[in-house]
Amino acid sequence: MPKLIVSNQRTDEMIGDLGSLTPEYRRYVAGQAQRMVWLAEAGDVLVLPVQLDEQFLSYVAALKGIDRGSWAVVVPPVGSLGEDVLSRDRLEDPEFVTRLKAAVRDHEVRTILPFHFDRVSVRLARTLGLDRHTPGFPFAAQSGTALLNSKAAFRALAVGHGIPVPFGTVTDDRQEAEEFLWEAIGAGQPVIVKQDFHVGGIGNEIISPVPGIRPIGATGTELITDRAALAAHLDRRWAHYAGPHRGRVVLEHYTPESPAIYSELLVTDEGVRLVGHGEMRMKPVINGLIVPAPSVRLPAFAGFLDDSRQLSETLHRMGYRGSLSVDAIVTPDDTILVNEINGRVVGSAHIHRIGEELVGGDYTRERVLIEKRRVAFPDFRTTLDKLTATSLAFDPARRTGVVVTVHDNGRTGGFGGCCLIAEDDAAARVLEEEVDALFGTAGE
Repeated sequence: MPKLIVSNQRTDEMIGDLGSLTPEYRRYVAGQAQRMVWLAEAGDVLVLPVQLDEQFLSYVAALKGIDRGSWAVVVPPVGSLGEDVLSRDRLEDPEFVTRLKAAVRDHEVRTILPFHFDRVSVRLARTLGLDRHTPGFPFAAQSGTALLNSKAAFRALAVGHGIPVPFGTVTDDRQEAEEFLWEAIGAGQPVIVKQDFHVGGIGNEIISPVPGIRPIGATGTELITDRAALAAHLDRRWAHYAGPHRGRVVLEHYTPESPAIYSELLVTDEGVRLVGHGEMRMKPVINGLIVPAPSVRLPAFAGFLDDSRQLSETLHRMGYRGSLSVDAIVTPDDTILVNEINGRVVGSAHIHRIGEELVGGDYTRERVLIEKRRVAFPDFRTTLDKLTATSLAFDPARRTGVVVTVHDNGRTGGFGGCCLIAEDDAAARVLEEEVDALFGTAGE
């Protein structure tokens, strides 16, 4: 059944205010919006923030075994924040909605799949008549998706299930936060401070009483050793932590050098399915993935997957339908602590779809996949020619090589992405070195 894909990679509900994103980050988000193309099936309609290179769309379709001509791509007019994000004014533009209605009618679309099922997506689904057939729509229509992307709500849900989480608290009171932080500082314990709503570690900061703490999953570290400095810091930063709606703030003990991992699950009317798992490459915020998670060999990993399924089954009973990620950290003593859930089309979805459709077999056991972001590709034709000339392009027969997952068509440069597929860890590292030598990166 054809569906409408809306690649709204960032929304006000996800991060508080789209206008707070820097122009550079919005350009990065526009590139990341291309990932949803990998989820498209024959006959689908795609809403993207920018028009994509036709060569790239044909490349994706060919690898997936789909006729490119079966897809319709609809791009709304530029909005108040430019062309890089699907802001509300773009998705509700009358001329765009008229064009989209025609595409939905011509393709006999029955359901909608937004990256994030926010209120704008709910209204769009109703306008297009897609609300009745979209799984989980009643839950999304009551702002249920916002609940699943709240770090504060997650802690209550996880603790209620007896799932191990980092020691911490949730508060909307600045003084209470100061007391928690000061107690931790006195014990020599770093703390990660999280905005309730944000993505990829962007809304997180670390406060540490000891120097040399490398931020993983946070934008930076603030060294604070006395009460006056802590109070002054909170005077400056509390409004930022609370966000534009003066919401709750999450504070958790931060364990240095703890890799971030995830499990991806799919929640459908039939139940819950584990899609896959991996490790997030934090430099210092997310900049790619490793699939499968190297920590899968740890004794605690099976318990992490059980916890992930338990949370997902609860959300299934609540009425949520769609992709879900359960995030955690692996501490130096090999303990796994769950620290977040995300109820949306998660950033690993296209990688696991590539694994299922292009690599095939038991790909999480037979191959290692590395997602790279911020790759400095030239124009698309040159990119493919270079990969082919160096024998790095994906070979379906060998089930190894490089798949270009995101290409920004040289619009700004440096926001490309790719999936490296190799037989084992060592081969994956060699392949990454070869790709870096061929194209370079745009920074981290």
